[in-house]
Amino acid sequence: GLALLAFLGAGHSHLQGDYKETVQHGLEFLLRSQSAEGSFAGQAEFFASMYCHGMGLLALCEAYALTGDPRIKPYAERGVAFTIAAQHPESGGWRYQKGDLGDMSQFGWQVLALESAKSGGLSIPDKTRLGMQRFLESVSSGRQQGLASYRPGERPSPTMTAEAIVCRVFMDQYRPTHGSEAAEFLRSNLPRASHENLYYWYYGTLAMFQVQGRDWELWNEALKKQLLTRQR
Repeated sequence: GLALLAFLGAGHSHLQGDYKETVQHGLEFLLRSQSAEGSFAGQAEFFASMYCHGMGLLALCEAYALTGDPRIKPYAERGVAFTIAAQHPESGGWRYQKGDLGDMSQFGWQVLALESAKSGGLSIPDKTRLGMQRFLESVSSGRQQGLASYRPGERPSPTMTAEAIVCRVFMDQYRPTHGSEAAEFLRSNLPRASHENLYYWYYGTLAMFQVQGRDWELWNEALKKQLLTRQR
């Protein structure tokens, strides 16, 4: 899923681009991995399964939105149905299995997958979207509600704050005040050698790119320095 997102993000699909055969093989692997219930977790273990499903579904929905290939649609629909069924009915979040109260880390992947599905023309129930909004508000804090925590009532962290900003953008819940407060928090936690956290850098990059301006420039320069020195 993550590898496919890199190719798709660069404009390569299974129908066009220099790497269409590579993308096709990746998609075929995902489709073969889908369970009868719609999960893309494959052979992932318990704590990884919903993450893997979200990443796989996101890649598949991006491919469908990019190409409109009708062969992908039924797989995407089953994957979306699996995510919707796993959402906690009251808290509106997701975690490791159906019925869990939810955490922000898991929430982000499911939100991105559902919003990608929506951009491709697949329908997302209003009840699901209202639950998403409810959970996002429950983990938000700060003067402008621009910070976020792993679970409701906990202290905000840079990683969860970055992920929440990305979710707000894709859910059309974003305000500039959210971005400015989050960016201030993330500026004090720029990528650096002593604190390698690729998960944080992933969402921090998506978040700061949305904020743009000097905040994005500072983040991007720090990120490139760390990534390039780590490349094998």
